Amino acid sequence: MFPFDSKESLYRALGEEGRPLLSRERECFQKNRDDPWIAEQLALLRRRAEEYQSSPAPELSFQLFRRYWEDGDRFHYEDAYFERRGRLLVFSLLCWLEPEEERWLHALEDIVWLICAEPFWCIPAHFTSFDNDPIPFSEYALQLDLFSTETGFALAEALALCEDRLAADVVSQAQLQLEKRIFAPILDGRTAFKFEGMHNNWAAVCGGAIGGAALYRLKDRHALASVLHRCLSCMRTYLDSFGEDGVCEEGVGYWTYGFGFFTCFADLLYQRTAGKADLFAEEKVEAIAKSQALFYLSGANTLSFSDGSASSGYRMGLSCYLQKRFPGAAIPDKRYADSLLQDHCFRYCLALRDLLWYRPDSSFGLPRQSAYWLPDVQWLISRTPSIQLAAKAGHNGESHNHNDCGSFILLKEGKPLVCDLGAGLYDAEYFGPNRYQVFINASRSHNLPVIAGGEQAEGRASAACGVEVDLGETDSLRMELSGCYRVPGLESFRREIRHLRGEGQVEIWDSFAFRQPESVTEVFVSRSPIRLEGGCALFAWEGVELRLDYPEGMEPELVRQTYWDHRRVQRTAYLLHLTGRPAQEQSLAFRFR
Repeated sequence: MFPFDSKESLYRALGEEGRPLLSRERECFQKNRDDPWIAEQLALLRRRAEEYQSSPAPELSFQLFRRYWEDGDRFHYEDAYFERRGRLLVFSLLCWLEPEEERWLHALEDIVWLICAEPFWCIPAHFTSFDNDPIPFSEYALQLDLFSTETGFALAEALALCEDRLAADVVSQAQLQLEKRIFAPILDGRTAFKFEGMHNNWAAVCGGAIGGAALYRLKDRHALASVLHRCLSCMRTYLDSFGEDGVCEEGVGYWTYGFGFFTCFADLLYQRTAGKADLFAEEKVEAIAKSQALFYLSGANTLSFSDGSASSGYRMGLSCYLQKRFPGAAIPDKRYADSLLQDHCFRYCLALRDLLWYRPDSSFGLPRQSAYWLPDVQWLISRTPSIQLAAKAGHNGESHNHNDCGSFILLKEGKPLVCDLGAGLYDAEYFGPNRYQVFINASRSHNLPVIAGGEQAEGRASAACGVEVDLGETDSLRMELSGCYRVPGLESFRREIRHLRGEGQVEIWDSFAFRQPESVTEVFVSRSPIRLEGGCALFAWEGVELRLDYPEGMEPELVRQTYWDHRRVQRTAYLLHLTGRPAQEQSLAFRFR
């Protein structure tokens, strides 16, 4: 049962404030400080600090601010916004770690003062209500979104590390802004913020950040209990977004984001209540904690359905903490851990805990051979040293959805050859009414057929049906996908994806039935050029080749499509289109080897 449904019981559990939060972790860090991984992170901090000190903090001008509404551009404003948060992280950590260096202290005071003077902590793209309607300008300053709440949490933790050295006016200004921008809107109770009803990472990040800041900075137990009660409701909403398999349908990056903030908040709450409030004892939490390893197909290549990433590192501190709490939580090889500053948003709580929660004696490495069926997200993962396959059924109403029911990802010897392109450029259009006209979100950018000229449709009703799975010598996933298309006359489209583990081959079997003859164009996607040779197609990456044998009579066409990836880099996708002759019934078999 979720703890403390009443404010009164939560108030009693909070008790009197005891030992400072994270004090034991700070003591443990000092023992690990000479570890090579820690030493590398500290050197990185110093280098970045020197870079920051060579130029002033960027301006958050009105001209940058207005661009989102003018042309949908979020990034010029957000680049400056996040660099400021990076400076807060770097200077506060160094101020704590190297107290003899006055320059870190002065730089920290200046950036805290500057952030507190910002007119808004929310970013332009998030000035919307619970119903996603624009809010009036008069409400901008008190809007709570992912980044305003993260800013509050970051300031609270920076103060926890360095308050005794900061100028009193700087501390007072930070406390005043926390009370005004974070605590007062939550304590007011008249506004429902949209994150409170979002069944995804928003609930965990915003609720966890607000709760974390409150645990540090709210001294009044009644006020603290009121804030935490609302935050615990967010945690319940977040956990309800998972099925029993504990897998985040948005990808490993969003798992890290949402569950990372959940974990930071849950740990602080556990400490503050002397173990009376233990969110880690909740159902599904252990499954969620263990799910990170499932996303790693080979090396740093990760499963990238929806807005996932095709390649991802992991947070060292978070992973070590979860393994200590849940010994079955596997951690990928150490070389795939992100550095302390790799996150361009500089999420303070996760970076700090990379230092505090790192454990050199953690167990690193994943099995090379495994097979999983994850029934809630409907993913099949099948890995051998030769072939790594991920395939999905699912529906097209997921959080951060792409229209990709029935798609798959295929690696050979750890090289990504048949790909899912993952998240695209987050601008106004990407999250607007024309989302599925954007190439990277549409089914035409996935390993799926275009049927009679039609693509998959969005929405929960576009779902795989009749899903069947076998695991064994051959791992297979079978499903009916006609309901994902709005194609008149399409009576059936069944797809079967088979991994013949002993033979190192993957087969795709597609069967179509129409009321009258129609054509089908099968689409296969890669990040590298595809070659046609002798009636087959060859996918290649870094010296590894994958051969696709396709049915005789299908007409091949090689297509290039440029797109913007999530990091604002223009990329090229290479697509193989295989078009069959119109027919009333078709059965098509494709073999990758």
